[in-house]
Amino acid sequence: MSLARYAPHRIRAHYLRALKALPLPAPQPEPIDPKRLTVLGRGWVDQRRLVFGTLTEAPRLWVAFHGPADTDERSLIGYFTGLATGEPDLWLCDDAHRAWTLEGQNTANLKRAAARVWFDCQRDCEG
Repeated sequence: MSLARYAPHRIRAHYLRALKALPLPAPQPEPIDPKRLTVLGRGWVDQRRLVFGTLTEAPRLWVAFHGPADTDERSLIGYFTGLATGEPDLWLCDDAHRAWTLEGQNTANLKRAAARVWFDCQRDCEG
């Protein structure tokens, strides 16, 4: 097998890395009200305020846009899986946010922010 730049194993590795960077589409199991999230952390990505939280009836790490400081308006983006293994995946529940998540490094920054919130909460809960 060739060790050239276009060798099949390198092409597959690049393709897999590119696929893992994309957010995954996910239908909402049932309507989730982002105002009911138990907030675990907050963050900023691309000058947008975010809130990370969970729900008892849907135990995942959810992410939503958080409106201006004087309102409690939130718009659900989706949820994360794979945080415990250190390889988070973003599942988009609202296709309206797909364009924003694909801009620049927004998906990677969302994953980093989610991992930070997840491990901070884990550290605080376990002591």
